[in-house]
Amino acid sequence: DISRFKGLGEINDDEFAEFIGPNMRLDPVLLDENISLKKDHTIADLLEFYMGTNTMTRQNFIIDNLIVEDDTEL
Repeated sequence: DISRFKGLGEINDDEFAEFIGPNMRLDPVLLDENISLKKDHTIADLLEFYMGTNTMTRQNFIIDNLIVEDDTEL
């Protein structure tokens, strides 16, 4: 169960290093299957979605679109 998401200001240097590194991958962000930054939304729209007051909507979006990769070697 995920009970809380950390903001970038709440993580330490070691945790932040995991975000930025040689294995970092950028994927396009879609608010839904028909709307992306390239089509209809401005950066202000995306910032409002990700940083606005819509906490439950944003949390549900993150959970629904979470990509978990297993990089363990077998």
